[in-house]
Amino acid sequence: MADVPSVVVKIGGSVLERLHPSFYEACVSLQQRGVRVAVVHGGGPVINRLLERSGIRPSFVRGLRVTDAETLTWVQMALAGLVNKDLVARLQAAGAAAVGLSGVDGKLLQVRQKDSSLGYVGEVTGVETALLSALLEKGWMPVTASLGVDEAGQIYNVNADTAAGAIARELHASRMVMVTDVPGIYASPEKKEGVLRTVTPAAVRDLIQNGKISGGMIPKVSAALSCLKGPVREVLIVDGGKPISLDGTKEEGWNGTRIVQEEGADHVVSHLPTV
Repeated sequence: MADVPSVVVKIGGSVLERLHPSFYEACVSLQQRGVRVAVVHGGGPVINRLLERSGIRPSFVRGLRVTDAETLTWVQMALAGLVNKDLVARLQAAGAAAVGLSGVDGKLLQVRQKDSSLGYVGEVTGVETALLSALLEKGWMPVTASLGVDEAGQIYNVNADTAAGAIARELHASRMVMVTDVPGIYASPEKKEGVLRTVTPAAVRDLIQNGKISGGMIPKVSAALSCLKGPVREVLIVDGGKPISLDGTKEEGWNGTRIVQEEGADHVVSHLPTV
């Protein structure tokens, strides 16, 4: 996999229903240029709607969904069913050679229970890339729902940011793109102003410590930092509701934050330009 460029694209559930048409075009463009593209997705809002229709009130602890046995059934239906197939269909309509699967298939995402108080929420312990690699080598774009499985065959709900980061690392991807509902990391999050263009892991850790990065952005940057300890050279955080450039090199239409390995940084956090 290392001799052919590959990109892992993670799509947040909160942005799935308002993805800009350029997202699908960008995925197809990368694939047509010979880049191996692997997509990983969540689906929180769809899960919530299904639960509410069933009279189940969603519950979260530290940003993670409490997943009992009944909730897990709906999670599987939403992620591996509704969301996955809708996303595959949209990618195919745009011209992509896409195929849907979940982290359960081929034991792609191997997990253990993260915390008994969370129920069936999995912590990734290993990634089996054989199935993904075979699909990518044949020119397919795998679209993976963030579910995992343990040694006993029990299925678990897995945080999509964590899943994407683990897959990017094991695939030796050159880049991970996190498509979300915010334009990147804000310099002034309280005012939602000043999106930082380029940051290093050290700068990200400082931003977390001083409270500039908090809430739902923490799992995203944590997954990014984990990736950057390995072969991944950069992680892009982009707003999926706006025109998207998945290569992160075109200034026109580019929006978002690039997190780069320390030696690849051109700026320090105090001198970062804003979008």
